[in-house]
Amino acid sequence: MAARYIEIKKSIQDDILSHRYQLGEKIPSERELAVQYGVTRVTLQKAMHILEQEGFIERIHGKGMYVTKVIEDNVYMLNSGTGDSILGFSREFGQQAKITSQLVQHEQIQVPQWVVQQLEMQPEQRVHFIRRIRLIDGVPVLVEDSWINSDVIETIPGSVLEHGSLYEYIEKYTGKKIKFYNSVIEGDLFNEELAALLSISEGLPMLKVSGVTKLEDGKAFNFSCSYNRADKFKIKNSWVGK
Repeated sequence: MAARYIEIKKSIQDDILSHRYQLGEKIPSERELAVQYGVTRVTLQKAMHILEQEGFIERIHGKGMYVTKVIEDNVYMLNSGTGDSILGFSREFGQQAKITSQLVQHEQIQVPQWVVQQLEMQPEQRVHFIRRIRLIDGVPVLVEDSWINSDVIETIPGSVLEHGSLYEYIEKYTGKKIKFYNSVIEGDLFNEELAALLSISEGLPMLKVSGVTKLEDGKAFNFSCSYNRADKFKIKNSWVGK
């Protein structure tokens, strides 16, 4: 069962997508919505925070909350700035939809030359190479490649890669929190190999996200590249002036 604030978020999102709330329209205050849904303001604020991060509403100080954009219901925001975005795909989108994985490949290999510097490793060291297809509500939306330092995480069960959260497993395995993530987002086109994994046509646009993830002690443990369907993901960038 979804958390109550997720249910509220989806309800308000549906009201926006169905044009009950029009673009540019001021929506009821948090106090009014809390009464309407019979929840505390804390619960209501969680729902509104997600809507704001996903680009549905905008808060204007001293005025209230306004509908800023009516976007497709099946489009998700990459690197939206929510607290769970650093903690992996499953935890970032798990509250919004059903997340599943298909394991394509998992083997320990000598660290590739282009990964050595990213993970601050020596050329003779080994990594887990993992390729997975990630699905949202049963629809394949991205291919994810990961190179994980075998000295940091010695073993990774297949059950975790197919049915669990890899980053949650890593935190439990190491006893350390995941704290740092730096990424680069580029536009590209799907080649034949990646397109076949997602059952889409070759040459369709993608958003390629590559980045390094570190533990709280600053140890880099994962270099990853995700190849995301551009029809399923968008990027939101917000700026507030002084």
